[in-house]
This record gives sequence, structure tokens and C-alpha cells, in this order.
Amino acid sequence: MTNDRDRVVAALAQPSYTPGRRDLAIVAAVIAEADEALGTKAVKGLVRAEPEPALAAVDAELARSLARSDDAGAARLVASIGQLARRPHLPSAARLITIADDDAAAPRARRAAVVALGKVGGDEARDALRRFAARADLLPEQRRAVVEALGKVGGAEDTIAGIAGADDDPELRRRRDRALLMSERDRGREQASTIRGDAVLADEVIVVARCRSGLEELLGAELEAAGIPVTEARRAEVRVHTRGPLAAFHAARTWLTIGIERPIAEPSAEAIAAAVIEAQPLLTALTDGAIRWRLDFAGGGHRRAVVWQAAQRVRAAAPALINDPTSTTWDVVVYETSLELRPRRLDDPRFAWRVADVSAASHPTIAAALARIAGVQDGDVVWDPFCGSGSELIERARLGHAHLIGSDLDARALEAARANLAAAGLTAELTLGDALAFDPGPVSLIISNPPLGRRIRGDAGALLERFVARAARLLVPGGRLVWITPAVGRTERAARDAGLTLDHRRTVDLGGYDAHLERWIR
Repeated sequence: MTNDRDRVVAALAQPSYTPGRRDLAIVAAVIAEADEALGTKAVKGLVRAEPEPALAAVDAELARSLARSDDAGAARLVASIGQLARRPHLPSAARLITIADDDAAAPRARRAAVVALGKVGGDEARDALRRFAARADLLPEQRRAVVEALGKVGGAEDTIAGIAGADDDPELRRRRDRALLMSERDRGREQASTIRGDAVLADEVIVVARCRSGLEELLGAELEAAGIPVTEARRAEVRVHTRGPLAAFHAARTWLTIGIERPIAEPSAEAIAAAVIEAQPLLTALTDGAIRWRLDFAGGGHRRAVVWQAAQRVRAAAPALINDPTSTTWDVVVYETSLELRPRRLDDPRFAWRVADVSAASHPTIAAALARIAGVQDGDVVWDPFCGSGSELIERARLGHAHLIGSDLDARALEAARANLAAAGLTAELTLGDALAFDPGPVSLIISNPPLGRRIRGDAGALLERFVARAARLLVPGGRLVWITPAVGRTERAARDAGLTLDHRRTVDLGGYDAHLERWIR
């Protein structure tokens, strides 16, 4: 048994360790021990374990261990039972309620049961927490725990507001305010909340359309063609003064996000809240149903203190604006001197064809950019030699009729391409084949986002050099090669040596590294 325990303890050091049936009892014993760090690892392994009958046995073992554990050990065991309570068909939730109701239970174990019930949720957990909160002999830490748990469960604002505590307990007041905010935002989630994409505003606003760096010119041209005059183009963004509607922006296919800009003096909770409150009439005009919003920060990080302070200020001044990070309608993205109101529930039909995907497939905005650079010729025969999930073929076909040919070495990619083409109402010749060997016949357009960086093993530059020379032989006179290359020096030499002429080039950020979007003519 000792050797088995040592083996399990060693295995717990591996982040992916999932205990088997014969190890579950040992894992349960480890949880009950005093080593908190090791017990935490054991809990994580236990939660990953299968099957349910074995977990039920361990759940019972944890319960038996409670009677012979001190307060600290019992608290750890109760927390573990709480983890199991999230699994169906186990009696763990009922056991937590029993502990919370038990006046004889150790204080720390009882508090742990309250915390766990807040995470489990449900009507029975809410009722048990209400009973616990009604007690007059609660310790300060128990009051704080039950307030927070009730906020997570939701639907108990009256109990939360009525919990008595010392006036000089600022932590209880902070948790009570936060719990009320959490509980209130849970109410009414069944009410639909969507963006009015067709709404025309009374006053002009600034809409920022963000794209990948290098695609600003293309995005601006798309917007202008849709009748949306561009005010200014900056790195990775295009700015527009407009009264709407927001749905008009769907005519452009190369933007990643759109957002209505609002100025702020600084990214503080006070300034953010003031800007959100001031935007209430705008949000009301653009939203059907409850106005739900969440904060995000363009520079990264959670900044939880700022989030909660801003949410509390908004709740106090504009209770119709509900801070809800789970079911949000609007993302409020904070920059240094501005924030953007980005519509989350605006129906975006641009890439509805994207029903299947594969690892490292082209982002559809990149595929759309390649298609625009490629343009349309009568009788186009189009080949994507690294077709992936078919994005480039589909985006090119949207611009005008073409005979589509795709090849790839990955059968799963071809399955995804077939599904996406079918969703787009298109057909193509799809073949499992090597780009350096498959013969599509004479083609007028080769369009592709070939495998880059980690997508392939070996020398990507050498592969692309060989491919570009072959592409030149397959293209008809006047044919185009439109692609992305990360090794522009090597592929340019190969293309020129093969008789191709460079017609267009731009540097594009592909998410952490730059590559070149090019059009070559034969």
C-alpha cells in the first residue's frame, strides 16, 4: 500500500494525471492529509476521474474521513466534496447542505460547505444558504462567505441586503455590494437581448473598424464601396463618422471588430463608469431587450478591482445597464483615452459558411483579403494547393463565378472544406494530394495561404521556393498567383526566375508574425 501511495503521490505532480479506479481511494486519503498543496493536486485529479460509480465510492470515503479529521482537514475534505457536487448523480450536494445545517460541524468545515454551495448553485443550495444566513451567531468570516455564495447562486437579493454585520466590517460591505450586483445581473437572463443592426441614430458617432495590420487600405476600400465614407485610417484600424446602421458594415469582409468610440480621461473606474452611463441613450437605441455589458481591457489583464468599482458606479446611477460578463450584449473595451462599445449580439452573416474548421486554417478575413487582391477574370479556373478548410476558394467564388479546385495532404481538412463549400452553396473538385505533385491542369488563378511557421515541419522557405516555380508552369498567360509568404526574399527570387512579375505586395500581421500578401502575374 505504501508503494502504491508513493506512486500516486509522484503521479499527482503531473498536471494531466487522472487517477484510475484502483487509485481513487489513495487519492481520497491524500486529500484528508495535512499537506494542502498535495491535497489540491489530488482534488484536481479526482475531478477528472471516471467513471461515476467509482467517484461515488470516493465521495463516500471523503464523507467517512470527515469524522476523523481536524477542522483544517475537514475543510479540505468538504471543499473536495464540493468539487464532486458539480458532477451529476452523486449525493455530494446533499452532503454539503447537511454540513451547512449542522450546528455541531467544525467552523471551517461549515464555512467550506457554504462556499461550495455557492459554486454548486440551484434551488436547494439557495434555500440552505438562506437558512445559514438567518443565524444570529455567525462568525464574521461566515457572514462574508455566505454573502458571496448567495451572490453566486442568485435570486436572493433580499437575504443578501438583510444580512447583519458590524458597521466597521468593510470587507463584509464590499462582498455584500458585489453579491447584490452578481445576483441582480442573473435575473432576467431568459429575456432576449440583441443588437438592432438596422437602427439609424439621431446623432453621428465614431465607429472604429479594426483589422489585421496591413489590411487597412483594403478595409477602407470595402467600406467606401458600401457607401460608408472613411474618415481616417490608422495602423490596424479604419475610423468612420456615421449614424448607422451597424449592419451596413457587414458589406466589408476584412474587419475583425467594430466598436463605437467614446472618450475617457483615463482608464480609471470612475472615468469608465461615467462614459458607460453617458452612453446609456445610445445603448438603449441600439439594443432590444436588457442592456448587458462587460468590461475588457485592450492591454490585457483582468483588473478586477477596476471592473467591480466601475460596475457598482454604473449600477447606482443607471440600473438598467446590467454588468454581465457571462451573457453580455456589449463588450466595453478600454483603451488609455477611449473605450469602444463593441456589439456582441449583432447578427454577423459574413462567414455563415464557416461550419467546419481545422487547426491553423486561414482566418476568413485573411481569405477575404486574398480574394479581393486576386480579383475576377472571365472563365477563372482557381486552384488552392493548400486548401485547408476551403476559405480562399469560397471567398473567391463569392466575387464571381469560377471553377474551383482544391488539394491538401490532410483528409480532415478536405472534409471540412466539403462541409464549408456545401454551406456556401458551392461545389469544387477536392483531391487528397501534394501541392508539388498534384496536377490541376492549366489554371488562371492560384490562391492560397500556404502552411507557415509551426504549421509545417522542416524548411518552409524551401517548400515555397519549389512551389512557386511549379505554380509558374501551371498558370496560363496572364494568370495570377495570389498568396502569403513568410520568406519573401527566397520566394521572390524563385518567382522572378520562373518568369513571374510582381504586381502587388503588402505586409500583413498574421497574429504575432509578419508575412507578405502578394500577387504575381505570369
